[in-house]
Amino acid sequence: MSQSSIDDVEFESQTRWKIEDINREIKQLTGLEFCQCPRARIQKNHIACAMLASESFKRVSRENGKNYLPNQI
Repeated sequence: MSQSSIDDVEFESQTRWKIEDINREIKQLTGLEFCQCPRARIQKNHIACAMLASESFKRVSRENGKNYLPNQI
């Protein structure tokens, strides 16, 4: 394997891990997995609201210097 191929694989792995980490965080902190919305549009709106709530919690935590999220480092 060339160095370029190794770098590509490493970049891909890091990107996928970041996505998995974001998904885990949103599910654990916002209750996203409990959504029982029957329609795709409603599910999309629910996911968007959950992501917005998660980012808002992070911002408030940073601004106040307090950890309001139990799993946030």
